[in-house]
Amino acid sequence: MRADDANARALSRVHAVRPQWPTVVAARDALGLPDFTLLHAGPRFDDPREPSPSVRSSAILCCLYEGWAKDEAHAERLIAQGDVRLESAQSYGVVTPLAAVISPRTTLVEVNDANDPAARAWSLLGSGAGPQIRFGGRDPRILERMKWRDEVLAPALDAALARGPLDLLALAQTGLADGDDLHARTTAATTALRALLAPRLAGASTGIDAMLGETPLFFLTLWMAACALMLAAAARAGEASSTLVVALAGNGERVGIRLAGAPSRWITARARAPQGPRIDPQQRAQAAPLTGDSGVVDAAGFGAQALAFAPEPAQAFAAFLPDGWRERQARIHTEPHPAFARLPGVLDAARVEREGIAPLAAIAMIGGDGRAGLLGRGLYVAPPELFARALKNLADDAAAHVSRINPS
Repeated sequence: MRADDANARALSRVHAVRPQWPTVVAARDALGLPDFTLLHAGPRFDDPREPSPSVRSSAILCCLYEGWAKDEAHAERLIAQGDVRLESAQSYGVVTPLAAVISPRTTLVEVNDANDPAARAWSLLGSGAGPQIRFGGRDPRILERMKWRDEVLAPALDAALARGPLDLLALAQTGLADGDDLHARTTAATTALRALLAPRLAGASTGIDAMLGETPLFFLTLWMAACALMLAAAARAGEASSTLVVALAGNGERVGIRLAGAPSRWITARARAPQGPRIDPQQRAQAAPLTGDSGVVDAAGFGAQALAFAPEPAQAFAAFLPDGWRERQARIHTEPHPAFARLPGVLDAARVEREGIAPLAAIAMIGGDGRAGLLGRGLYVAPPELFARALKNLADDAAAHVSRINPS
């Protein structure tokens, strides 16, 4: 079958990628990101002057951090007037977690392919525990963490990585072997990363090693970039019939997917909020609709697809997982990656439609008001109709191509 053959060829490109972490770099330098431009997760907003509340809060903080605005009200006006432009991060090859917004000064982790170093993807460099830009709040302490990230952590990591890139597949394997799902939990992978960095960071700020010890999800954004890099290889394969999913993301208003056969096109629907256990069960703030690019991890076969081998997050999500999830989710993914033989492979839109099974992603819950911040872990159920529409678009493209070749 044509789609099956196209998927097999695209999947072979995914499996050939060897993601490694060679450097950190400011978004201005990595992407040529100009002033007054901010990058957000998910598909482009219908009106970038009116972003979702959590993304708006992060964008306001970035305006203050960059010195574009003198206060929050000024930043609000810059965004509402379109003087500060909000664009989809994925159009720049970046995947950003939750409501995190990327500005020119933002330090990114850069991940490349050991077999093709010119192939690169980026994500946010974490800045430790406590208030975070990714949570979509307005705590002023976030600005202090961003400054520390860019002025203390980034130079230290740049020097450490100058001694050679770190193999992310090996770190991911270590994490999975010790109970990580590589989305809701990256504790073991982060611990292994910390051990590798420790001798390279000798003489650096003592706060860096302590931060790594206090931030069990530090590895997540590295793995997001690695998954984006692997799935981008499927998109670059040029297989117009490929139904492999290369992006699953939300902007706080709409959820969107992209397929390898048409990687520049987002297919979107109104997003629902993830559901899951809250940090504070008494906190009743409404959760934001799906926000973040980290569904790329689940689309690549990790996260919710690895919960069967990650007892701690699986137990935390137990009340929110659908019946038969262990067996059913595997049916909508390809065969496994050779380095992760126990897990399902890449999410396949054609299998979603054929099986009628809704894909799962382990994306955290944040406050829908742009103030409450992190609410807890989340489990998102993607609407199957989204995948059906993506497949129809591929079919329409194929029909239009045939018509151009053989006009009546």
